[in-house]
Amino acid sequence: MENPIVTEKPRKRHTLVLFLIWLLFTLAVVVLSYPRVKKSIDDSGVLAVLKGSMTEQSTQTNKRNVEVVFVLFPETYQKYAVRQERLGGSAYHDTFEALLAGPTLEILKSGAVSYIHPDTTLRGVTLSSRILFVDFSKEYLLSSDLESARHQIRRTALNFSRVKDVVILVEGKRLT
Repeated sequence: MENPIVTEKPRKRHTLVLFLIWLLFTLAVVVLSYPRVKKSIDDSGVLAVLKGSMTEQSTQTNKRNVEVVFVLFPETYQKYAVRQERLGGSAYHDTFEALLAGPTLEILKSGAVSYIHPDTTLRGVTLSSRILFVDFSKEYLLSSDLESARHQIRRTALNFSRVKDVVILVEGKRLT
């Protein structure tokens, strides 16, 4: 009769030896082929493309496309697409930050202007029951043409499909 303990030892040793041989072979293949594989990858330019793609993606995620309304003389309101840094938590916030930043050089070259006073800052934007509440600093009241400025804000806000009306606030108080 065979002893089960005696018969198992050679199997375990055999398995361990096979594992060590496989490990050494794999290590030798990796060590010997690494320089050639690294050179091939470097020559292909794949890493540069991936690095550029990752940089582009991170840059794009920090920006958002928004649509703002500026005024073309006389009293023609035109919608413009602007690439805006993500400053707030919502597209509404970023849109109004872009509006308050004023027209870009390209937009100015097309003849568009903003009637919102340049020192106006955004205090907050809230959407409630499809009504967008936009709160500006008191400098908004210094705008050269408050009616045109109000139209710019309304038309910019109504570009959003979820917005049915706009309430303009100055320092937290409703503008009448």
